[in-house]
Amino acid sequence: SGVVYTKKKHLYLPFCSLGFVDMQTEKCDLIENVGAIPFLDYKHFASRIFFPDVRRSRAQNRDAVKVQPDESCQALSRLIRDQVFLTSFVHALEEQKNFNVKEKCAVASLLTVSLHGDLPYLTQVMEELLRALMEQPSNSQPKLMLRRTESIVEKLLTNWMSICLYGFLRESVGQPLFLLVCALTQQMSKGPVDSVTEKALYTLNEDWLLWQAQDFSPMVHTLSSFIEPLEVSALDCDTVEQVKEKILLAFKTKFGFPYNIPLRQMHIGQFVPLKEVDASSGVLGEVTMLNTLKHYKRKYTVGQKSI
Repeated sequence: SGVVYTKKKHLYLPFCSLGFVDMQTEKCDLIENVGAIPFLDYKHFASRIFFPDVRRSRAQNRDAVKVQPDESCQALSRLIRDQVFLTSFVHALEEQKNFNVKEKCAVASLLTVSLHGDLPYLTQVMEELLRALMEQPSNSQPKLMLRRTESIVEKLLTNWMSICLYGFLRESVGQPLFLLVCALTQQMSKGPVDSVTEKALYTLNEDWLLWQAQDFSPMVHTLSSFIEPLEVSALDCDTVEQVKEKILLAFKTKFGFPYNIPLRQMHIGQFVPLKEVDASSGVLGEVTMLNTLKHYKRKYTVGQKSI
């Protein structure tokens, strides 16, 4: 394995050196004044953390309707306030062989919502479950614990930390983290990104490095059909969808465009949009190539009508 690692390192170093030179010589145009950071209010932040697989709808933005719980719900509420019952209930669920990870996460999030108003009690229950998890023979190596959310208590811990860190994220480190993500995204977009595998030429992760990157040229697109002209930087090897994403990102940065509006909702009037796959797409064997700006032979400045 040492020989393989040495060989891989030998191949990887030239890419590192080339990438370092590119990053040093190119101008960094990150704008620190990005406007208001798009913080989610606590309700939507918590719902996305607790139930990430639930599809969002307009109904979630409406005021909740209070429902009077019946006797069964009240009895269940009293039971989960009993720590002995609740821990036994969780252990019993964990022992079910057909109880998958997705269901465990759902139960943990429902418990978090139910006990959200009594965070000290939720903390006690979580600590008890964590101690039981650490005492299991399969967890003899502490450094390997909590690496993956595969149990109810691990998802409880994730939810608990999210609840406790929300204020800190919003008031302290939220803006620096947001700017860091913007800077990384900007640097990554300066080089080719595989539209299918999402591997990139400029990446921090060796496993996600685009080893066979084709030659590319930067392009500047000027869109003049907005409040004021908007310049969007792209690459001639970018696919149509990648260019659209860059346009939306540039628009949002400059004008505050709602970032959560799907591309299919953008009205482009009578003009036919470019597509990643159409009758003109190239075919290599059984593989259909995605259309890029180079494929459409776009010039260095294009109008909005051709996007």
